[in-house]
Amino acid sequence: MTPSAVAIRLGMSVRALHLLFELKGVSFGQWVKRRRLEEIKSLLANPSAAGRSIADIAFAWGFDDLSTFYRAFQSAYGVRPGDIRPRPPTSGP
Repeated sequence: MTPSAVAIRLGMSVRALHLLFELKGVSFGQWVKRRRLEEIKSLLANPSAAGRSIADIAFAWGFDDLSTFYRAFQSAYGVRPGDIRPRPPTSGP
């Protein structure tokens, strides 16, 4: 997803697209990264995605380097991606 592709799809100039984001105090790239991280966090918290690896989810949402993904996730949420996953119930004594 590039600014050019999005601008064309929306029928506006790249500059106009960037101006829209500047008004919100965020760049297009920052917004895309934030949205990807939000979707990944939501998916990791969903028990139905327990069978998918963190790497698979990160790659599916456009991250092509796991170390970059892990740093971005930790920076955004203060925890590692694996910490978001629901814990399996523990058996009692």
